[in-house]
Amino acid sequence: MRRVFLGVFLLLFLIGSTAIAHPPREVVAEFDLESNVLSVDVTHTVGADPIHFIEKIIVSHNDKEIIVQQISKQLGDSQTFLYFIPEVEEGDEIEIEAVCSIFGDKSFKFTVEESE
Repeated sequence: MRRVFLGVFLLLFLIGSTAIAHPPREVVAEFDLESNVLSVDVTHTVGADPIHFIEKIIVSHNDKEIIVQQISKQLGDSQTFLYFIPEVEEGDEIEIEAVCSIFGDKSFKFTVEESE
């Protein structure tokens, strides 16, 4: 009987912990060819005392992982990250993945174009 109770308790705990955590809501990025700077905006609502946060940002250039940034604290519901990447050229593909510390991730992929 104890095993059944313990099993049910653990199952409810696991379900409850993933219910309060969620993947990032939005990832948006743009690359400035003039300055060679990638600007990444991540929206991940966590409230005043976050128990989960954006843990990692992964940047890939033409399907090759070039940046992995570990993050220890989320300062607000929206954060901006800037990366200097001198080797990017017009027509290249950039993908950004934002990973929640407990559950889920969100990606954004785009082709670099000359701004008008």
